[in-house]
Amino acid sequence: MTNASQPAADAAPSRGLRSDWLSGAVLILVALAVAWENRVFPTGSLAEPGPGYVPLLFAAALGCFGLLIMLRGSASPLLNTIDWTESRRGLVLLVACGVAVFALERIGYRLTMIALLVFLLGVVERKRPLPTLAVALGFAFASHYLFATLLKVQLPRGPWGF
Repeated sequence: MTNASQPAADAAPSRGLRSDWLSGAVLILVALAVAWENRVFPTGSLAEPGPGYVPLLFAAALGCFGLLIMLRGSASPLLNTIDWTESRRGLVLLVACGVAVFALERIGYRLTMIALLVFLLGVVERKRPLPTLAVALGFAFASHYLFATLLKVQLPRGPWGF
């Protein structure tokens, strides 16, 4: 029974595709794709993990989280009722990350991370120039030191050795 003072348009339909169901399904599909692509790498054992061990753990965790999101998604809004005002920003972020993937081998890790963070923080988020540059430089050099020096991960250097 509905309240007479409440318009009929306010009553939201309870059936349809919910946003969390779609999000969870996408995460499960990504997990399945990672697991499928990971099949060519040996997983090794717990004592001596191989190169496919961590990606397989990542895929399993991603699949579990996707399933949990789907199971808990009954209270999420219907997909056709979502306001897509931030979709342009999301597309800009996606394109920026795609450009960074192609720039990694060409200009190196540190310069790519600096350019990406300056763009994301300075242009997209419109932060002040000095903190933006400080964060970009600090993150690029600190993460390069962590991965390349401490963890011995080979990161692209670019044509200038940087």
